[in-house]
Amino acid sequence: MKKNKIFFLLMFFCSIVFFGARQNVFGAFEDIALGARGEGLANSVTAIEGMDSMTINPAAFGSVRKFMSGTHFLSSHRTGAGDANLKSYSLGVLVPRMFRSRNGTMGFLFRYRLNHGYTQEKTMQFGYSTWQLLRTEKGVLDFGANFKMLGFTAIDSGDSASSFALDIGSILRLGDGKTVGLSFLNINNPAFNLDPITDKAPFTTRIGYSEDREDYLLSIDFVKRSGSSGSDGTYSLNSGYEYLWRTYKSGIFSTRAGLSLGDNSSSLSMGMSYKLVATEIFYSFSLPLTRTINAAHALSLVIRFGARDIESEYERLIKQEVKYRRDLMEALDESAKREMILKNELNTLKEETDALKKQLNLEIKKTNKTTAAKKKLESIISRQKKAARELERLERERKQNKLNQLRFQFSHDWQNYLKLKTGGAPKDVLKGVLGRIISSYQDVGIDISQATLELQRVIK
Repeated sequence: MKKNKIFFLLMFFCSIVFFGARQNVFGAFEDIALGARGEGLANSVTAIEGMDSMTINPAAFGSVRKFMSGTHFLSSHRTGAGDANLKSYSLGVLVPRMFRSRNGTMGFLFRYRLNHGYTQEKTMQFGYSTWQLLRTEKGVLDFGANFKMLGFTAIDSGDSASSFALDIGSILRLGDGKTVGLSFLNINNPAFNLDPITDKAPFTTRIGYSEDREDYLLSIDFVKRSGSSGSDGTYSLNSGYEYLWRTYKSGIFSTRAGLSLGDNSSSLSMGMSYKLVATEIFYSFSLPLTRTINAAHALSLVIRFGARDIESEYERLIKQEVKYRRDLMEALDESAKREMILKNELNTLKEETDALKKQLNLEIKKTNKTTAAKKKLESIISRQKKAARELERLERERKQNKLNQLRFQFSHDWQNYLKLKTGGAPKDVLKGVLGRIISSYQDVGIDISQATLELQRVIK
């Protein structure tokens, strides 16, 4: 932790190098993170997975496995490329899908950006990111792409133009929370020739690294942009730090800070957020470190549809399992008691039968008594057979209850394995879990074919 603090202090003092740098002219469709979280991390989100990276790295949102939507607002006088005076409104949606047995996520985004006194920008973005596409010795590699339809309007003249742009990106998950991201934005470098503005959407190269631990996150990006509006290209070095403050049942609070250093623009960012089950709200502000000090503000609201309180869900499942086990044990105890009663009755009936047989042999000559004894013997034998059938039925019922208990335990273990698999557990872990499941339930009389087939697929 001390090393992290020293690192950020060094980056802060390095910003002195950029004080007094020349002012940058306006550039169209510059790279800006989607929401308040990205702004709070100084736009260092190239290697951070989730909705915040939709406009920065199209490969970074493939890990989202629940339907997610978010609204975002940004008011700023500075971007990574230089001075600005803008307000941005965005609406984004992420939809997990499977194509040809491959998991992935589709992303849809609409952004309206007003550059006061200059232009209006409208962006309609369609993207797709893979999930767990390639497993290499280094880690898991995924790719993504965004197709953007761009609308550009000059406020003074009312002249407008439209074009399209393409973004591509990749992300490498190294394991242990370490991730590397690479993206290329506005690859075709679309130009807009309006009266009186001539501009281009700058071709941008971003490379980033992040380390995501249980309670904190570190990130750093290097960004290189091509020239626009007749200016030279720009570059910046961005870094961010995020810390989670967990509560018992009141949700999760997060705080974050970021530092952006560039040849035309440098800024310091801070932010916070609150998450409760499926809803999270973000706020952040940013202070320029060069030229005029005008604070930037950002606000985001994100909703994850289908998300649940994991602790409450596990508590509910555990209660259900305890109740089922208690009911099952009570049924087994009751069955054992009834079985014992029937066994005692059978022993008693056997003793009576033996006694009647002896009596029948002694009184065989007494025809009147013999008839009555035969009828009684037949009645006892009938009761004995009925009791024997009842005992067999109870034994079958007890065996079936035991099989049901094993099936329930196997289903519980299988669901836990599926959660591990969906959470992206390594292949060795999956093989180990499957091996334990198969060895535990093999030759016990229940169907475990799905675990056997899954192990064959994992081994391949």
